[in-house]
Amino acid sequence: MYNASNSSKLALNDHEPVFDAANVLRAGRDLLYLISDSGNRCGAQWLQNCVGTDYRVRAYDNVYTGTHVDTTITLVRPGLVVVNAERVGPHNLPDMFRDWEVIYLSEVIDIGFTKTAYASTWIGINFMMVTPELAIVDSRQTPLIRELEKRAIKIIPLQLRHARTLGGGFHCVTLDVRRKGELATYCLG
Repeated sequence: MYNASNSSKLALNDHEPVFDAANVLRAGRDLLYLISDSGNRCGAQWLQNCVGTDYRVRAYDNVYTGTHVDTTITLVRPGLVVVNAERVGPHNLPDMFRDWEVIYLSEVIDIGFTKTAYASTWIGINFMMVTPELAIVDSRQTPLIRELEKRAIKIIPLQLRHARTLGGGFHCVTLDVRRKGELATYCLG
């Protein structure tokens, strides 16, 4: 269901590093970095230089020109990921997820917006994992909730009423600065 028309010339050049934090999705020691209108290759290289050898920055390119990776891919737990089936298919799934169970979600509920939408309808897959078994999900996203519940994920259904208007979902508006446990390597290779 990947739509190649979403991939076109990017607005950024590579003269200097540019990226938005929401271009990056952390999976343990791997940092999936979306090349888009808000993150260039130079930014990926700069980030790799900053994090050194403790993390691996994996550039993810030719998906779509929009911004923020969390309307395209959302991690559930090590070994399970949700992807936007309009943008991601088996042919362009990041290598780091090749051995994972992938939920190719093809339907989200449009929650509407006021005046201007700063996010696509796919803000619906922008959810937040509290633990590997518990997710905060927009209560209107019944297709996503069904898929997660099939995999024994408990749901806290909430509404973030202006997510499309403000351009951010539950994952966007949170920042985990303190977590218990070990920093793991989720992906091989």
